[in-house]
Parts: sequence; C-alpha cells; structure tokens
Amino acid sequence: MVFAVAALVAAAVFVQLTGPACASPDRRGRAYFYETAAPGNCSLPRTAMLVASVSTAEYAGSAACGGYLDVTGPTGTVRVLVVDRCPACGPGDLDLSAEAFVSIADRDAGSAAIAYREVRDPEPARRLAFRVKPGSTVHWAALQVLDHGNRLAHVRVRSGPHWRDLRRGADNYWVFPDEPGPGPYTMRVSDVYGGEATVTGVRLRPGATQRFSQRLYGTPPPRVRTITTPSDKPSPEMPDIC
Repeated sequence: MVFAVAALVAAAVFVQLTGPACASPDRRGRAYFYETAAPGNCSLPRTAMLVASVSTAEYAGSAACGGYLDVTGPTGTVRVLVVDRCPACGPGDLDLSAEAFVSIADRDAGSAAIAYREVRDPEPARRLAFRVKPGSTVHWAALQVLDHGNRLAHVRVRSGPHWRDLRRGADNYWVFPDEPGPGPYTMRVSDVYGGEATVTGVRLRPGATQRFSQRLYGTPPPRVRTITTPSDKPSPEMPDIC
C-alpha cells in the first residue's frame, strides 16, 4: 500500500513538472467592472471591448500595457487586454470592462473572486505597428509599439553600428535617448519571453499608425493556393486575414 501511494505521488509530481512550462502561476484577487470610455493610462487606441485595468504595482510604470490575461471567475473565463492602471485596486485585483466582467460573473454581484494568469504568445500573432507621439519633432520624439501581444522588455533604435535603448514612459510611449533626427528609423523590439523583431522604415509621422509585416512571435499560417485545370472547378480564394 505504501508503495502504491508513493507511485501515485511520483506520478502527480511528474505530471506537474511536465506541464506547460511557459504558463505563469495564477494570481488571485477580486474583479470589479467599469464602463470604458476614454483611452486609459496605456494610451492605446480603444478598439478592444474585453479589457482590464491592473493595480499600480502590477502596472509597473506601463510595463503591463498591451499584455493579455486569462481571468477566471464564478461563471467562466475571459481573455482581456491590459489597457489601464487602477489606482484603487489592491494586489491581485482587476478592474474589468463591463463586457469582460459579465463573461465571468453576475453583473448584479458588483465584484467577484478571481484567479488570473498572464498569456504567453496570444494567438493570432499580429503584425507590429508603431505610432509616433503627437508633438514629436526631430529634436525630441517618443513612439508606441502596438499589437505586440506579450509584455515588452526593450525598444531600441539603431544608431550607426550600435543599438540604443528608448526609455519607457508611464503613458506607454518610449522616449528616444537623444535627438532622433528626421528618420526613417530602424527599431528593434523585444518581449519578456525573448521574442524579438527588427523593423526598418519607421517614419517621423506624429499621430499616424504605421504597420509593418514583422511579428514579435510566431508566423502566420501559409496560404494554400489551388492550381486549376480547365476540367477543375475553381475554389474561392481565402481572404488574407493576417
């Protein structure tokens, strides 16, 4: 009997150790909800409805911006994009958009106990975009990285043979280390999991979103094209959704 128990324990340990190595541990707290309107502290364009604000500690000067969380409550699980800071939230608490909250709990409850974890490499991997901060000039400039999926670790600009780090601001813009000049710029973006992409041709266009083909992780699925003969019936071409 002792040997059987020991075997079961060993099996359980084996399953735990061979599980997904990239999954972050669950964090626990309470979720509340709010009506999203103006852009949050992350300065992200308000396109997603399933979003979250995190505590000041977790916001970490905008380090959480643009990352994704899987949040589980009494009635389900929802994936949310981090777009804001919640000054009133304690460690482990989230302020969810109303649309996200009703996916995990009863709206009438007002709040709910939750567990959540950071998502690594959320799919689909999107093409990177950059937005130069309004007011930027050849003498001072900042830019924002959009659709990176994972939390960012570094944003660098090429200066001759060297790479120079931009400084992360609390508004989720990255400030050039010195006078940026007229551009265009070659940028290197790295995430907290080691993903990296180099993008050339970022222009000094304040307020404009510039999208490129590079992705920070993963690759898009290949498009399959069918070659038809006169006897074949052509099939409709799939739209390019990448």
